[in-house]
Amino acid sequence: MAEKKAGEVEAFLSRPDTSFPTVLLYGPDAGLVSERAAKIAALSGVDLKDPFAAISLAADELEKDIGRLHDEVRTISMFGGRRLIRVRGAGTGSGKALAEAVAVFGKEPPVDVTIVVEAGDLKKSAPLRTAAEKGRATMALPCYQDEGQALDRMIDEEMKRAGLAISRDAKDALRARLGANRLASRGEVQKLCLYCLGKTAVEEADIEAIVGDVSVDTVEETIDAAASGEVRKLPELIARLTSAGTAPFLLHQGLLRYFQALQLMRQSVERGGQTVSRVVESRRPHFRRKAAMEAAVGLWSLDAVAPVLSGIEADILASRKESALAGTIVRQTLLTVAVEAARLRARGRR
Repeated sequence: MAEKKAGEVEAFLSRPDTSFPTVLLYGPDAGLVSERAAKIAALSGVDLKDPFAAISLAADELEKDIGRLHDEVRTISMFGGRRLIRVRGAGTGSGKALAEAVAVFGKEPPVDVTIVVEAGDLKKSAPLRTAAEKGRATMALPCYQDEGQALDRMIDEEMKRAGLAISRDAKDALRARLGANRLASRGEVQKLCLYCLGKTAVEEADIEAIVGDVSVDTVEETIDAAASGEVRKLPELIARLTSAGTAPFLLHQGLLRYFQALQLMRQSVERGGQTVSRVVESRRPHFRRKAAMEAAVGLWSLDAVAPVLSGIEADILASRKESALAGTIVRQTLLTVAVEAARLRARGRR
């Protein structure tokens, strides 16, 4: 089977194997998928500025006319040399036609062409992923959230390009603010390098001054707003996360963990006789989250928390079954929770 584990992808991309002319990149981090696809394109040897040699196709359009892909694969470049076909937006809908085409390319490798297919998060049983993994001339590359060495490597690349040094402590502080999306993360590091232009090293103060923390702060702020019933704040917060490329599952998982913790805190209040402020203090939340957490613990009873947890779990399952709708599903989950919290608050005032 032609597939790599997530930790092996960077090594493969550093020396791409042309015996796999068709490459599928998939995962929840759209920015990482796009960046790695661009890297394969750059290493393909194709002139990316030549519109006859570098072709971009939309997956949803190919589902209506898959013959176009087969025609492009068989087309010979006017001036000779290798061609590049980049298929974007795969993984939505059935993807049956594209999966069948990839299966054909796996059995009958195309000549002098590199095919790069960019997809969202695909289940193990997804036809497109199965076709790529089983083909002798196709390669499936999973692209998951930036972690550890991959994120460090990206930071080092940008620092070297800018001629800047960065201490271990400063790098730790920077890494903690990155990771929601590869392109967004790289953009933040590039912004930091520009901010430090003329200096020899990046300091923690520079990071505090210029680097945003979309991957953590906004996720937590969004969850706090939903749990405490701040309905009006949610659309803007969700929009910020969406524009930064934050994966929907991060919000779903964060919300699930929050309400699991909320359930335990309410048990301490209702069955242990502790005060809301004492229960919240025992969790040692960041000072910026303390007020919102106290509001949430005061609003939600044990009886109210239970159906919310069931609803979140059901929505997580639905988003995994329909990955193309994951963003819409998590948005509805957050709004539903926020509206219920607002209702509980209104009842408490009567």
